[in-house]
Amino acid sequence: MINDKKVRVLYIVESFSTGVYAIVRDVACNLDPTKFEVLIVHSLRDDSPKNYKEDFKQENVTLNYLPMGNVKEYLPAVTSIKKIIKKFKPHTIHVHSSKGGFLGRLAIKGRKNNVFYSPHGFSFIRTDVGNLKRFIFFQLEYWINKFTPSKIIAVSESEKQHALRITKNAVVINNFLNSKEFEPLTEKNNGHIVACGRITKARNPQLFNSIAKSLPNEKFMWIGDGPLRNEITSDNIKVTGLLSRNEAISFVRQADIYLQTSLWEGMPVALLEAMALEKPVIASNIIGNKDLITNNETGLLCSSDNLEEFVQAVKLLLNDDSLKIKLAKNAREHILKNHDAKSAITQYEKEYLATY
Repeated sequence: MINDKKVRVLYIVESFSTGVYAIVRDVACNLDPTKFEVLIVHSLRDDSPKNYKEDFKQENVTLNYLPMGNVKEYLPAVTSIKKIIKKFKPHTIHVHSSKGGFLGRLAIKGRKNNVFYSPHGFSFIRTDVGNLKRFIFFQLEYWINKFTPSKIIAVSESEKQHALRITKNAVVINNFLNSKEFEPLTEKNNGHIVACGRITKARNPQLFNSIAKSLPNEKFMWIGDGPLRNEITSDNIKVTGLLSRNEAISFVRQADIYLQTSLWEGMPVALLEAMALEKPVIASNIIGNKDLITNNETGLLCSSDNLEEFVQAVKLLLNDDSLKIKLAKNAREHILKNHDAKSAITQYEKEYLATY
């Protein structure tokens, strides 16, 4: 039933897992319920939370499952989105990630809506594909924005710089978290060097595995699961498999060092969480990571293709407790100051209300 007293916001999300899921959940569920009515049209992936409906259980938020993951589902999804728009009559439409962003804007064409797009890591910055594919991905982003103009909400300053190649209508709202959920560990950690997230090409599990092999006396852990799990073969790595959010956070809270070997990112929520938990972090020097980390101040940055840099960074932290403590404390302070949930939600509400 349409509520004419509220601003109706429609989310279209294909990548309903990991960091995208976390941000969609935390924005949708923290908008002022007296002002906003939210409908989330979403697909599901193998690593989407099994109890996801519980995460969105509030009166002003409704979920609508719509398969959008493979080619056969694209055209039916566009048709269904058009029907949903006609019925829900949104004032604002916010599309998320490359696939959801493309399909959503195909369906929106010709309608007078306030349209936003959050890429959460542009597909044309991927490093697992060749120059031709990256060129095609860029052209798809460029021309769909001509077809249905949108305001890009980048999740980091580096992502905004790429957005400006497509449109001048772009702003940054940093990814964020509720600091109250991320109190640091007060007792001794368990000595593990951990990564958290889906085991995919983007997260570079091969490099993580090589780092572990180079340090056979250390304990490593990958919190999560994914299609490239078989690339993690080192005997000193434990793979937890899929866990609930609270279980994953608990493992990170107990860790000694957080290690992020990604090849590309938007702004990784898992890294945000590790920093908020006051963990010393080592990460690849790429978009998203470098927006969070100032080298030797809030963490250590290494070249994403340089195994030895990562190995030496791990050794450095293992042998220098004062540096670990400094980086960990600075990391948490940076997150609390620059990635506060309340401030981010206020920014989202301001954008959604701007043309209402």
